[in-house]
Parts: sequence; C-alpha cells; structure tokens
Amino acid sequence: MLQNKLAVVLMMTLALLSSELATHAQTSIPSLQTVAARIDRSGQFLSESSSIDSDAEPSRGLASRRPITTAAKGKTEVGTRPFSALALGFKVDSLGAGVELATPLSRSFNLRAGANIFALGYAFDIDGVVYNSDMHFRSAQVNVDWFPWHNRRFHISPGVLYARNSLTAIASVPPGQYFELGDQGFINSMDDPLGGSASIKFPLQIAPTIMMGFGNLIPRSGKHLSIPFEFGAAFMGTPRINVQFTGTACTNEGCVDAATNQEVQQNLADEVAQLNHTLKYIPAYPIVSIGVAYRF
Repeated sequence: MLQNKLAVVLMMTLALLSSELATHAQTSIPSLQTVAARIDRSGQFLSESSSIDSDAEPSRGLASRRPITTAAKGKTEVGTRPFSALALGFKVDSLGAGVELATPLSRSFNLRAGANIFALGYAFDIDGVVYNSDMHFRSAQVNVDWFPWHNRRFHISPGVLYARNSLTAIASVPPGQYFELGDQGFINSMDDPLGGSASIKFPLQIAPTIMMGFGNLIPRSGKHLSIPFEFGAAFMGTPRINVQFTGTACTNEGCVDAATNQEVQQNLADEVAQLNHTLKYIPAYPIVSIGVAYRF
C-alpha cells in the first residue's frame, strides 16, 4: 500500500518537474520561427548596412581624392619631323621661271631646292649704238629656310646658287648715222657699216645667296596652299662688259678701220670703262620672287 503511495507521489513529482522544465525551456530558448525571423532581420540589416558601406566608401574615396584630368592633346604641327612632308612650288623671279621642292628639317627649318630658266631678247640704244641683246639664264639653287618667330611665316634663307647665265648682244649702227664712242663722235660708213658684239659676264658661277621673305611652302598650320614672296641677292661679283667693233667709222678727217685704229679702240675702251664703272656699284645680282606652292 505504502509502495503504491510512493509511486503516485513520485509520478506526480516527475510530472510537475517536467512541466516546470517545459515552461522554462519555452521562455529561455527561442522557437525556430523566432530564430528564423531574427536571422532574416539580421540579414536584412547586414545587407542594408553593407550597401550603405559600399555606397559610402566610393563617396569617401572621391571626396578624399582630387579629380584626375587629362589635357586634350592638340594637333601635331606639320613639319616638326625631318622629311615628314613635301611641297612643290612654282615661281617667277629675276632669275626666270622656276620650280622648287621643299621639305622640313625641324620645327623652324626647311630645306628648299629649285631650278630656274629664262630667255629674253631686248633691244636698247647707247649713244647711237643699237644693242640687240639675247639673255639666257639657267640656274639651280639650294636654300635653308629659317623661321625665327612663332608665326612661321617670315623667313631668312641663306643658300648657294649655281648659275650658267649668258648675256650677249649684237651691236650695230644704221649706215650713215651718227654715234659716239667715249667722247668722240663718228659717222657710220655707208659701204662698210660698223658692227660688233657685246657680252656681260659674272665672275662667279657658284655664289652665296641670302633671301628674306614671307610665306612657308610647308605651312605648320596644316594648310596645303601657300603664296611665298621673297627678296634678296646672289653675290656673283661685279659683272664686266666687253665690246668689240669691226667696220668703218668716219670723222671729218676721213674714215678708218674701227678694228685696227688706235683712236677708235681707245674711244671704245673709254666707253666700256664708263659702263663697267657704273656696274661696280652692283656687286650682287638682285633677286625678287613670288610664287605658289602646294604641300602634299
């Protein structure tokens, strides 16, 4: 009997203890749904805080860093590298009609080479003697164009000229006409009219030149067309005139052979000396040129 009572008491005690443990477990240990909800809320919080951090980090980086800018590169000037371009030009100058080629050597220098040709016949009169001149110019020229200022238009161009120039003339006097040689007057013969030849020679065939002008055959701006103008001189030395006469010249005292008579030859020498004296003030051959050029 007593055993049965003890068993009932023990069972009741165990039941109470189990109930107390169950109640304590429910209050202290969260359910799976509660845990899942907490995890979900925590994940969302972490996701939001991560996105905030990821957005904030670049902004903090941009705020702490200076903006990096890259300057736009301008167009490279034409003719800054040696032989990087070529220009063809045509010109008219006191050496004749010419053609020339140019190529750059650097930003401020060009190399230019050309050739000229010219032919002209012209008649003129000196003291009653008529000279029918015949001029043939042939020359080749090499220059270095230096552009000292930033506008790249004004240039100074030292160079070398090779010239094969021929200036000759046929001298004649109409029959029976009056003419002078030096300070002496003559009457040309009707039967053996006076005639002769004249020539002008330059001492140097290879001569230094110096030119100045405006215009660049290779515009650094990138343009293709240019109109160069320049002026200068070729230092070929003072030209010399030579004149020879044949035929008969007459004075009040009679007629003489102009080729052998000393008086006629002396008067002729005086005339030539006066002309050469005038030419000595021209020690250089003047050159004036204008043309058009195209850069390829």
